[in-house]
Amino acid sequence: MKLSELYHHHVIMKKNSFEGLLSHKRIRISAILISVILSGCTSGTDNQASQKRNPDTGGKRWYRGNTHTHAKFSDGKDNNDVPVIAGWYKNAGYDFLVLSEHNNHLFKKRIFCHDEAAVPPDFIMICGLELSRKQHITALGINSFISDESSLEDGVNKTIAAGGIPILNHPQVPITKYTDFIKMKGLNHFEVFNGNRPEQTPASESLWDKVLSAPDGRLVFAVASDDNHYRKSKVGRGWIMVKSAALTKDDIVENIRKGNFYASTGVMLKDYQVTESTISVISENGNTITFIGRDGIILSSVNDSKATYQINGNELYIRAKITNRAGEMAWIQPVFVK
Repeated sequence: MKLSELYHHHVIMKKNSFEGLLSHKRIRISAILISVILSGCTSGTDNQASQKRNPDTGGKRWYRGNTHTHAKFSDGKDNNDVPVIAGWYKNAGYDFLVLSEHNNHLFKKRIFCHDEAAVPPDFIMICGLELSRKQHITALGINSFISDESSLEDGVNKTIAAGGIPILNHPQVPITKYTDFIKMKGLNHFEVFNGNRPEQTPASESLWDKVLSAPDGRLVFAVASDDNHYRKSKVGRGWIMVKSAALTKDDIVENIRKGNFYASTGVMLKDYQVTESTISVISENGNTITFIGRDGIILSSVNDSKATYQINGNELYIRAKITNRAGEMAWIQPVFVK
């Protein structure tokens, strides 16, 4: 039996709930991409079919976006190049973009939204900043300007107070210890892949598993981003695919908040299903599917574009990573097993 919708990560399936789906287990499901079809999506700047995404039976679609982008406009320039940069992303098949300008460069302008660059209903801009005085955080979906954060914790708290989602950027610069990450209550998103630092991805994945596995750890969602600094050639290095009922600011931000997305550097999904005993993945262009559990242990690895993992109940959590021969990757958010 298949679940038909995405569920918030705080929901714990109780015995006999949802038509007895988990009659012998309790599974906390986080941002599961269930029984969905993704067709015609491409990587990089090839957009010939990337906007032809079929809606699933729940009426939701996949929307592609970048959460970490910069423009010259924030670096003391008066010429607004944001619409040009947004045009690069729209033409590359993106549906939304966050101009995450360094807030310490914007004391005079204090701009955090760029609706002038939106082309509704096909392309929207999400309000945001990159808090840059301490450890860098994308403050996504905020409703007010943020400045003078005194620490990582202060930046997280100010982002939440402004109605936004804090995303820890490039966690290896500076290095973030998993124990410090866990202390930052409300920090539930981080960059597993940063386009300027792809070599740091393994260390960021290790950080992810440590936070997920710690006795006092918690669910954390992985983001991939370009971290583009106004270069057209840098478009399409990393992005997220968000499952949403509509392409609106509120819907996209809320689904990112809940973890209803996966991260990618080029691998696209066709289908991802969870039943009471299995997790199945079918990719469009992946060659290897790896299921990972407690402490980053590889539970199973299949050299194919599709794979099914049998849940045994001892994994603590299960996440999937899909790769291909071109070196492209995708990361599916964790499923916690209780």
